[in-house]
Amino acid sequence: MAQLIARQDSSGRTPGVPGVIFRLRQVWAWLRRAVGLSRQRRALYRLDEGALHDLGLSRADAWQEADKPFWRQRVEEGRRRSC
Repeated sequence: MAQLIARQDSSGRTPGVPGVIFRLRQVWAWLRRAVGLSRQRRALYRLDEGALHDLGLSRADAWQEADKPFWRQRVEEGRRRSC
C-alpha cells in the first residue's frame, strides 16, 4: 500500500482550501496596490508645472509614469508597508 504524501508549494503551504484562500488574498492585495498605484499615476499626470517642479519632475516624466499600465509595479512598491 502506497503512502500518501501531502505536497507543499514554495511557500510551505499544502494545497487545498487554505492554499487557495492564501493565493486569493495575495491576488486581492496585488489588485488593491495596482488600483492605488494607477490612481497615483493619474494624479501625478494632473499636477500643474509648479507642483511638478517642486517634486523635481518634468512634464515628460509625469507623462512617462502615467502611461505605464496598472500591472507594472516595482517590487519594492508591493512589499513596502506604512508605519
